[in-house]
Amino acid sequence: MEDNNNKIADDNDKAEEFEFNFINIPWDDRTKFSKIGIIALLAAICLAIIGGVLNNFILHYKSFYKNTQQTHELICRIVKIEAYPFVARIHLASTQQLLCLGAVISSSSVIANGVCVKSGPIRLGLGSPSNQLCKKGFTVDLVDPIRHDGAISNTLVILTTMEKMSSCSSTIKISEHVDFISKAYILGRPLLADRVTKTLSRQPATLLSADEITNISLIPFKNLKKSSMICVKDLSNCPVRAGDLLIQDDEVLGLASTSVHRTDLSNMACFADLNVVRPELTELL
Repeated sequence: MEDNNNKIADDNDKAEEFEFNFINIPWDDRTKFSKIGIIALLAAICLAIIGGVLNNFILHYKSFYKNTQQTHELICRIVKIEAYPFVARIHLASTQQLLCLGAVISSSSVIANGVCVKSGPIRLGLGSPSNQLCKKGFTVDLVDPIRHDGAISNTLVILTTMEKMSSCSSTIKISEHVDFISKAYILGRPLLADRVTKTLSRQPATLLSADEITNISLIPFKNLKKSSMICVKDLSNCPVRAGDLLIQDDEVLGLASTSVHRTDLSNMACFADLNVVRPELTELL
């Protein structure tokens, strides 16, 4: 029994001696090998900490860079409104909120999506806001609805003013024929529209042929007539909103049928074909 107690005591002494030698022994009393071991251990700990910090920094930088790229993908190309004098900005009269866009098709008339007049009395913004002749906008004296089965509201509208618009705008022709080979582009409201809109968004688009439109499932447009629409593909993530203009060869093809704030997996959007209502427009203008 005594032998066992002595053995346990010896083991405890050895443990205490080892713990003392490894941790608490003064630096000057350590052997050269012990000093090298301690330095190596500290260096390893420092390198591990530095490695962890660098790794986190690199991961954060990659994430930031990726997010920056994604953000840039969401930003549309911005163009000055002066470059497109045929574009009318339709504002809510009470708050000057920019509701949607329209196309100037005569010296006194603008064609727009029917949803643009649902919110209340409106005013037309034309030309540069810095131009004193154009700054205050134009009143809408007459609204003529036109039935259109390719528009989300099933209606387009002709907005007529008795004021002189020619000093602030130019007209654009409605295209009679669609060139499915040539590129088209979409003019839309800027992402951050305010009361004094000085820019528009612009993005290219590839037109779908009539056969392609027939074969695709237009879930967001299930109540609309496909033959009265023009659809485009290969869009970026730039939003397409109701009333945006589809342009080709300096002629207007259509007005966006509905809002697509971020295009779906098909990268597709559809527009009310303006050529469908050409006879009605001829009677009104």
